[in-house]
Amino acid sequence: MKVLVANPATRESISETKERFFIKAGSRWPWSLEKNKNEKNTACFFPFFLAYTANLLIGAEHEVQVIDGVAMDMAEAEFIERTTYINPDFIVIETQTHAISHDLSLCKKIKGILPDVKILLCGAHVSIYPKELLEENSCIDFVTKAEYEFTVFELVQRLESGNSDLKIDGLAYRNESGDVWVSEKKGYIEDINTLPSPAFGLFPTNSEPDLSIYGDGICTYRPAVTLHASRGCPFKCDFCLWNQVMYDHKYRMFSTERIVDEMEHVIENYGAKEVYFDDDDFCINKKHVLALCKEIKDRGLNIKWSCMGDAMASDEEMIREMANAGCIFMKFGVESGNEQVLKNIRKPLKPDKAVKVSKWCRKYGIMTHATFSFGLDGDTRETMQDTLNLANRIKFDTAQASISTPFPGTFYHEKLVEKGHLEAPNWNSFDGTTNCTINTDELSSEEIEKFRSKAIKSMVFHKAIDPVWQWRFMKRNYLLYKNYGLNAVLSPFKALADL
Repeated sequence: MKVLVANPATRESISETKERFFIKAGSRWPWSLEKNKNEKNTACFFPFFLAYTANLLIGAEHEVQVIDGVAMDMAEAEFIERTTYINPDFIVIETQTHAISHDLSLCKKIKGILPDVKILLCGAHVSIYPKELLEENSCIDFVTKAEYEFTVFELVQRLESGNSDLKIDGLAYRNESGDVWVSEKKGYIEDINTLPSPAFGLFPTNSEPDLSIYGDGICTYRPAVTLHASRGCPFKCDFCLWNQVMYDHKYRMFSTERIVDEMEHVIENYGAKEVYFDDDDFCINKKHVLALCKEIKDRGLNIKWSCMGDAMASDEEMIREMANAGCIFMKFGVESGNEQVLKNIRKPLKPDKAVKVSKWCRKYGIMTHATFSFGLDGDTRETMQDTLNLANRIKFDTAQASISTPFPGTFYHEKLVEKGHLEAPNWNSFDGTTNCTINTDELSSEEIEKFRSKAIKSMVFHKAIDPVWQWRFMKRNYLLYKNYGLNAVLSPFKALADL
């Protein structure tokens, strides 16, 4: 069977020169950015679910074509033209909450040109509304729930063999009589080591493979290749989308041998100079982290690496061993500086622990990126100020200030619906950047948006007067300029100027 695995680009015109560009597959937090229409998108996250799915299908000798339109900054017309030329039997599209209306419109256009093609939507948003989507959109044939790699694989296998029994765990579909069947179970992979390696060589397209196009904003060396060391997280932060919807808090680890094998593979085959572990939480299992660090050192692997970690499970020994094994950068979530708000959102973090972790990282030469969020459950003007005060105490090198977004399927979404603070949501605005989707008894959406802008400027000011931060900032920006060019150095300042 000929299968197209796709991450189509989505954009909205803002003015004659500006557009809103949507970041989709590969990002566990749906968001959008504003950029010039003639400016290339540089926010490229590797779409792991799609890449694992592609390699599963290749292993069964299906013909797999890939179009990552987000990474290619591809116009819709070109995406449709390429899809028409490929003329696939089956299309897999991962969508996100903020882009769902756009992706449905795209699917309708494709069906109008290729009426016999079967289209499957996957991702967190459709996992929550499979029945409604199938009933309301005849252009969609299948929807998956949660982890979809093996669900898609089994479906394609049955379609290829002519097996009419499509009642597969994690799947929803419309039968020939028009009735919708939805699996009671979500897709779930007990042992993630049964997944093949991602089909790195097909992205962003079969004809133009280029892993260097992908990377996280914290990566310093190029090319940087994203890998996974684990999947899921046992913590139950109420706003966390993927952990609640895609994984149900199930935490699983890849074997240390497999992880380092993949590191060696991307070094040898793609010239990787840095690896970024985009885990839901790299630091959960200390034994696993220390074993991985030992495996890297035992093999004499000389490569820089970075990770999405945390300040909850990390300790000084872990940070030291990570640094000794080549770790140069770590992201970690703080979210709030108020203990009651942290309890409300079920995040088991003490504010002072975040300060300690940042100091340990600085001590052992690991740069840090801390994330904060405004508009959390129980936030007031005072608690948001507590968060800003904490942010200005933490010795991070870069930071992210988001607007808390109640994505469907999360505890946070359920609480807001119960309180009547979230009625008739406009999914298009669910992006966690400049748009606030809620009004509470304490705060209006406008107040939350304004406080976020204020917080970013305050954090920048406090870092600018820290001489140690200045030195680290200059050192890293020299490396960024050397490896990525001037735009990588200027982009944070451009974003700040827009606030």
